[in-house]
Amino acid sequence: MPVWLLCSMALALLLSAAAWRAERARQRRGRTTRWPWLAAIAASVILPLAWLPGVLKAMPAEQAQLKLGWFVLSSGMLLMLALRSIWLLSHQRRWQKTSLLGTPVYLSGGIGPCVAGLLRPRIVMPVWLQLIPPQQQALLLAHAQCRLAARDPQLLALAYALIVIMPWNLPLWWQLHRLRFAIEVDCDARMLAHGHALRDYATVLRRHGQYYSGLTGASPIVLNDPRALRRRRHLMARFTRDRAANLL
Repeated sequence: MPVWLLCSMALALLLSAAAWRAERARQRRGRTTRWPWLAAIAASVILPLAWLPGVLKAMPAEQAQLKLGWFVLSSGMLLMLALRSIWLLSHQRRWQKTSLLGTPVYLSGGIGPCVAGLLRPRIVMPVWLQLIPPQQQALLLAHAQCRLAARDPQLLALAYALIVIMPWNLPLWWQLHRLRFAIEVDCDARMLAHGHALRDYATVLRRHGQYYSGLTGASPIVLNDPRALRRRRHLMARFTRDRAANLL
């Protein structure tokens, strides 16, 4: 079984490299970039599982502790996700349903801006949002609506569900990190394609994205990584230049 574990991680690394190249190619063509990473996560989990029954059958009895460790890791991650979901549900009772610029939202004391929930995702905004200029409010709402339209919470939930099966596979976690970044980049592209100004949108990301409180099943407007934000701004600038060149 140790050989199978190493082969599984090696396969995940190869699929990560393929997804990286596919992401770059799709960026140059102005295409969405999330799908190569989701496909890499799915293949990294499903393909090794096809070999697993034979591996378990041939595994010596003294290596049964590996199965126990696997079970403990998966169960622990599943428990953590369940506890975070319970925590989210407990906070929802204190959210205030209201309307912001004609859009139904939930106001929270310390969560947001984000889209939270799985079966019925909803827009969650912090109470301080009512104090910022309406133009910035509109950008945050438009971003959240892009999240809902693209089904980002469900996509992330699917990725987490796959990783629960093999939480020991470290390359899977890097693939998840890249998937989350690709989701952000795809949403940026949709915002700019809808006609929102790059400078205004980047300002909103820089000023208001850091207030998000992390939730499993929730999609923030920005990952808490300055380097990722700089990379997103670079990609947005290139997207804007490409659009302008195509109009000439």
